[in-house]
Amino acid sequence: MASFLKRTLGPLRTFSTSPIVRLRGPLTFDGWYPRDHKPGQYPENEEERRRAAIKYGLRPEDYKPMDKDDIVRYAGDYPDLGVVTYDHKDPYESWTDRNHRRNWGEMVGMDMMNYRGDRLTFTGLEAEDYTTWASIKMCLRVLVPMALLAYYFSREDPNAFRWKNPAMPKQYPYDFARSFPFDDPRKFPIVNYSFDVEGKDHGHHH
Repeated sequence: MASFLKRTLGPLRTFSTSPIVRLRGPLTFDGWYPRDHKPGQYPENEEERRRAAIKYGLRPEDYKPMDKDDIVRYAGDYPDLGVVTYDHKDPYESWTDRNHRRNWGEMVGMDMMNYRGDRLTFTGLEAEDYTTWASIKMCLRVLVPMALLAYYFSREDPNAFRWKNPAMPKQYPYDFARSFPFDDPRKFPIVNYSFDVEGKDHGHHH
């Protein structure tokens, strides 16, 4: 068994310690380990709070952990950074990542993915301009054109403009549906129109 494990794990160990794999990025930085990015236990005293604040690069007076009673957001000693959206940040700042207005090493809030520039973003100043009539006008700008277009394209007037020109169903000389799959369709002719005069008096002029 030992020889089997040696033959199996030996090449894997050689590969994992090879120079090519060691170039895989930040896992090779001295003093950095993935476990350092995992939240620790909720701080129970002032010393643990100060230690957690230093761990996340915050001032102790600015550090506030997630509420322990919040079963959805609670994440140990991870800080509650509040809501900071894309529009809250200065557009003229020299950001490391201009696309998301973030700097290298900046803390990532719990809801950061929800408040990116291409998603929900606000400053709070919009609420000062809110009025009931403005919101009604915003809805009417969408609903009224939709109602007018729906009426215009769906009215019963035969001369009304349609998405495509009206056409009668295509006429076939035989009932192919009845003859399907093996019968002869000529046994089921369809008379779509006729030039024969119907009735004796049809076409007789007095």
